[in-house]
Amino acid sequence: MTKTADEHSMQSSHDVSSPVEEKLRPLVVDIDGTLIRSDFFYECLLQCVKHKPWTILALIFWVLRGKAYLKSRLYEYGGEYVSPDFLPYRPEVRSFIEQAAQAGRPIILASGSDARFVDSVAKHLELEGPHFGSSVGVNLTSSRKAERLVRSFPNGFDYIGNSSADIAVWKAAGVRYGAGVSGGLERRVISKGMTLERLTPPERMLKPMIKALRLHQWAKNLLIFTIFAITYPAYGLGPLLETGIGFVLLGMVASGTYVINDLLDIEADRRHATKRDRALASGALAVPVALALALSLIVIAHVAAYFIAPLFCLVIAGYCALTLCYSFILKRFAIVDVFCLASLFSLRVIAGGAIIAVAPSPWLLSFMFFFFLSLALAKRVVELNRKRDTVPVAQWGETLAGRGYSVNDRDFVISGGLATAALSLNVFFIYSLLSNLTLFSSPWLAMLAGVVLAFWLLRMWYLAVRGDMHDDPIYFAVKDWLSVVLGAILLMLVIV
Repeated sequence: MTKTADEHSMQSSHDVSSPVEEKLRPLVVDIDGTLIRSDFFYECLLQCVKHKPWTILALIFWVLRGKAYLKSRLYEYGGEYVSPDFLPYRPEVRSFIEQAAQAGRPIILASGSDARFVDSVAKHLELEGPHFGSSVGVNLTSSRKAERLVRSFPNGFDYIGNSSADIAVWKAAGVRYGAGVSGGLERRVISKGMTLERLTPPERMLKPMIKALRLHQWAKNLLIFTIFAITYPAYGLGPLLETGIGFVLLGMVASGTYVINDLLDIEADRRHATKRDRALASGALAVPVALALALSLIVIAHVAAYFIAPLFCLVIAGYCALTLCYSFILKRFAIVDVFCLASLFSLRVIAGGAIIAVAPSPWLLSFMFFFFLSLALAKRVVELNRKRDTVPVAQWGETLAGRGYSVNDRDFVISGGLATAALSLNVFFIYSLLSNLTLFSSPWLAMLAGVVLAFWLLRMWYLAVRGDMHDDPIYFAVKDWLSVVLGAILLMLVIV
């Protein structure tokens, strides 16, 4: 079979080179999945959905005109929201190319992403050109990338890649490096008679997937047992199993919406002191995998919920819808955001009642709403404290990324939080002491329970205002030994 001129060119790059030539040979680096742990294509797609959702309707027309055209349009509409300064770069690859640059080797970026994005990354890394990326007419991947590099570097080049699309480029390269390469792909490369030097260990998806589910947040879903706990003497243990299954299903929906929220907040999270370590923001979890995981959890949970109780399915559908509305837009508006959070806690209680067909009383819902409204405001105070401690006073008037509050609003948020805390305690005392539906057989037990609750709530606010609370208040309470003790005492009082 006759070889083409390009194949002869590619073969020549494998010829034995002198040590001096190898040291000066250009090092070509792929970007998506190699230099960074994420993919710019999906990054732009997420930003289009978040900031310009009308572009979803245009996607089908862009796809019909080819992948290169699609990448170009996505860059134009979503690229402005993806900053090269905060991308999840692989430290091993950055260190490797820095050492190569110090040795005098040219560092060249070559990616299937839009050429304008490639140039912005090169500018951020202070790399001189030429660099290569896709244009409107050419999707620079696989054999197209290999041919371009062979023409540009006839004396050979080394290449760092990560995916099966890079096999054609590895064939044309002198020394082949892998970053983020799976075990299966490595075996495939070896089967083709090539050697591959790993710069990073194989990717592990299971741990990032579990991390993205935020299973510790399932503690909030224990509220689903509230109605059962109140009515237990009347209904017995029969509905306990169904409520337990409901707890798991609600947790699946919550985890699914957490993943979607992280997808939409991926850029803002990278600018955050602690959220940048989340699975999606850090690039440990791929965007397509995360989206498939979220949708699967939500769909399966809704189908299973319908067979437990259609009303329960309807309630968690409302919970899911409100959560997604919060993630897309409502969390950007001051006061509206905390009302949404308080409503989501109330829906957890309503969901438990829907399973056993018992409607919660207005007293209970009022207490729950104001109680969690207060904690939601405490959460905002924690965020504002962190902002206050990390930026100059001149920037205190700037709103938090993705929020409607600035540091200057802190006093207002504290006042609102303490007022709603007092209101929730007021409802609790009236409900437990005067209502015919009282939880307690003795008013003294009711009073003691209220005192314990008041102490815990005021202590939480004390820590939040002082800046001694560095987590979400609910998550903090789960880890705080005194909160656990007070919760146990309150539970004992209810049982007694």
